[in-house]
Amino acid sequence: MNALPHLESIFDRLRRGYHLGPDDEPEFSCLCERFDEYAAYFAALGITLVRHEREFFYFNADDPETVPDTLPRIAVFSYIIVDHAANHGRPIEEFIFGQNFLVTALPHFTLDRYTALLRQVEVHDMSDLENVLNHMQRIGWVKWLSNDEFRFLRPFYRVFGKCVELTQAAHTSADDGSGSASASAEDLVNRE
Repeated sequence: MNALPHLESIFDRLRRGYHLGPDDEPEFSCLCERFDEYAAYFAALGITLVRHEREFFYFNADDPETVPDTLPRIAVFSYIIVDHAANHGRPIEEFIFGQNFLVTALPHFTLDRYTALLRQVEVHDMSDLENVLNHMQRIGWVKWLSNDEFRFLRPFYRVFGKCVELTQAAHTSADDGSGSASASAEDLVNRE
């Protein structure tokens, strides 16, 4: 077997929870071209390398029962931005992945129900939102373009689909009168 290129860099980034996507060259191309070889190498170490259907890579969690303390914050943050797009009749995927966002223009504190969700996960102000975004950057889900501007990266699809499902379920419940048009923070984390 030929030496796997960029193995140390790939391992180091993935073991810290990073998701490697198209913005992460040359590691991303190496994983695309020789996925089976990398997967076999990591499997021998007891680590599962995952190739997501949307073409990005990450390590499967060692213990799926353990929820990192940042996950509830990320889940609520993500749900709110997806719900906001749905509430405004925007094509959700295009809204999320087709533009840049300004932190100061985020909808997270514009509705009482959003603020209540954020408080459940101890996010109280814009500084806390920036901390959530900084963590999302560390795992490869967003990219900062300036101090106030960011965009979502392809690995955000890891949580995006679940948020869309929850938003659609909440809107369906509200439309037919069978429930609340809002999810709780616990609902969001338990579905991730």
